[in-house]
Amino acid sequence: MAGRGRPSRASVYRRLEHALTELDTRFGGLPSPKEAQSIWDDIWHLEAHHSTALEGNTLVLREVQARLRRCRPLGVPPGPRTRQLA
Repeated sequence: MAGRGRPSRASVYRRLEHALTELDTRFGGLPSPKEAQSIWDDIWHLEAHHSTALEGNTLVLREVQARLRRCRPLGVPPGPRTRQLA
C-alpha cells in the first residue's frame, strides 16, 4: 500500500531511472535534436493542413508546407492580397 502525501525523492529517482531504462531498451532512446526537429516540423505541417482543411481550404499538404516555410497565410488564395501580406 502506498504511503500518503508526496513520494520521497529517492522513490521519484528510482521511477525515473526505470522509465529511462525502459525507453532505451524498448524504443532505442530519444531522437537526436535534428530528428526531433523534423518530427515537430511534420506535426506542425500536418496540424495546419488538417485544421485549415476542416474549414474548407483546398490546399494539399505540399502547398501548406511550402506556404509555412515562406511564412505565407494559409487561408488566403494566391493573388494581390497575399503579396501585400508577405
